[in-house]
Amino acid sequence: MRLSLLFSLALASVSTSVSAQQAPLGGWPQHSRARPTPKLVTPGAGSFTPPPSDAIVLFSGTSLALWTQNDGSSAKWRIVDGAFEVAPGTGGIMSRDSVGDVQLHIEWMSPSPARGSDQDRGNSGVFFGGGRYEVQVLDSYRNPTYADGQAASLYGQYPPLVNASRAPGEWQSYDITYRRPRFSAANRLLSPAMISVLHNGVLVQDHRELIGPTANGSRPPYEAHPDRLPIALQDHEHPVRFRNIWYRSLEALPGESVQYRSPEGEVYRSMATTREVADAKEQLESDRTHLPRYITLGVAQSNVRQFREAIVTFTRGLAAVPNDGTAQSKRDRAMLLRWRGHRFLSVREFAKADADLTAGYALDSTNYGILFHLGVLRYLQGNFAQAASLFAKAQPRAPDGGELTGSTDWLWLSLSRAGRAAEATAMLARKPDSLAAPPGYAYASRLRLYRGAVTPDQLFTPADTADVQIATLSYGLGTWYLVKGDTVRARGSFERAMQGGGWPGFAFMAAEVELRRLKKR
Repeated sequence: MRLSLLFSLALASVSTSVSAQQAPLGGWPQHSRARPTPKLVTPGAGSFTPPPSDAIVLFSGTSLALWTQNDGSSAKWRIVDGAFEVAPGTGGIMSRDSVGDVQLHIEWMSPSPARGSDQDRGNSGVFFGGGRYEVQVLDSYRNPTYADGQAASLYGQYPPLVNASRAPGEWQSYDITYRRPRFSAANRLLSPAMISVLHNGVLVQDHRELIGPTANGSRPPYEAHPDRLPIALQDHEHPVRFRNIWYRSLEALPGESVQYRSPEGEVYRSMATTREVADAKEQLESDRTHLPRYITLGVAQSNVRQFREAIVTFTRGLAAVPNDGTAQSKRDRAMLLRWRGHRFLSVREFAKADADLTAGYALDSTNYGILFHLGVLRYLQGNFAQAASLFAKAQPRAPDGGELTGSTDWLWLSLSRAGRAAEATAMLARKPDSLAAPPGYAYASRLRLYRGAVTPDQLFTPADTADVQIATLSYGLGTWYLVKGDTVRARGSFERAMQGGGWPGFAFMAAEVELRRLKKR
């Protein structure tokens, strides 16, 4: 009881979600041999998993140059037959790269023939956080040991869901997702480390929250540490072999800020700052009264998906622009509200977008951007009749062929969804989209589908590879199916629209909304 009390006090600053994770430990003393062991599962055939194009390869079969001993000296482990092998007694090794949130693939083999038993058989470990958090490596093939110490356990805390071990001398794989713990500036734990593990393709750890560093015979509390630290492999006096080690960083790059978190938990980020953004900032700072410079900077930020930063820029512009009631002042303020409302749409803050675009419309009802984006907002809100009215007003005010094609497309969508199919068909028959759109323009392709000029199989071309392009085409196809009553194909198209990275596009937003509506049916 005294140990339990001390442990509770040590974790007093840990978040509620971590405290709740005491229960999954089952109340068992650490390394209890009475704790039930996971059932046996025979994994599928083993395979070598090549690294994807964005992976960083830590070992490809020939060199340990990307590894050092734990003391920083050159790695002393041996390279054998395209793998490297623990040199017992030399100490652990660690990657020269430091990682935070990461996806790690590593393949390993227990010595054959097997020697020893229990923890003294094929023992090693994969560590994150500079040696703090271990995924156990052990020959657990017909080798009883305590549950929280067998292969793929989060050592001393969580046994694997099942025992998916292969026999000694056979290659095994771990695919590990590690989410580092987060600490405040005052070194208080904000969120715990979280680990998922696939062992030989079998899910054995599912988003497990660690209660602190893993350890033998103790469960120490968290202590603040750097975000990025090396991956480490353990020398436990057994000649375990490793090969094909690669990782994909899941950390945001410098300058990549969180822009939008979906209700489903997906996180969407900006891109890194560009020279265009830096130059626009410099130009604005030289004259903060110049309205076009606020718009130039906000557009540059939007081009790299820095929408929240753009919102700040347009807000600064509104504070700088005179509000004296003159016609010019109204037009200027309407333009800034148009741009800020658009970016509130991008980050899914629809109420703020509504406020900006409605206020902008009251100031200047002839602004094409306000008409178009307010139409998109009404469409997303399910007010298809009002959306149609706004797109009808926007259509003759379109500044170029691309915008004219876009407003014509959304007008057809809005009329069709409002149950006014005959009007939608008649509108297209009048061919209002008379100005040429840019080559390969997705809205032009969608209009050809609506007019029957192409079939669904012909809608996509080999040139359609950009994420926003795929989302735009997929959403148009999904809605085309939906108005025909084919919800199955519509759902599939909406899901395809969301499979890429085109999250800032209106088609992606609309697909999100449609899928939630279909889910409620």
